[in-house]
Amino acid sequence: MPPSERFFVDPATIRAYRETDYIVRTAPEFVLRIDQPCPALAAYYTRRQIAAGCVITAFNPLSQPLGNDENQARQARLEQELQQAGWHWLPAVGRHPTNGWPPEAGCFVEGMGEEAAREWGRIYEQNAVVWCGKDAIPRL
Repeated sequence: MPPSERFFVDPATIRAYRETDYIVRTAPEFVLRIDQPCPALAAYYTRRQIAAGCVITAFNPLSQPLGNDENQARQARLEQELQQAGWHWLPAVGRHPTNGWPPEAGCFVEGMGEEAAREWGRIYEQNAVVWCGKDAIPRL
């Protein structure tokens, strides 16, 4: 398959990503919504003295559903590789409010820059990652 076709993501899938709640499991937990400022994330940045982060998952590469066991194994590998690479991360979950797609486990990776987030997304065959810069506005 040509690279241009491999990375085409249909508009309905992009819309679903944009509508999804990305929940970061910390105390207190907070929800990231695409293109919406997140004051809780800004406060978290201040507490942790960081200025970026991303949510990444290993579930369902290229939005092709896999079984639970395979998704869990992929996610465990992602978590282990992030740890080995020296990244601090928190558990996260992506959950669409209405479309019935099963929630996807993920990681909120502290301090990961946009290019690194894209690279980890490519490695784990994700159509998109959620990246947040110093403005605390999540973007695909």
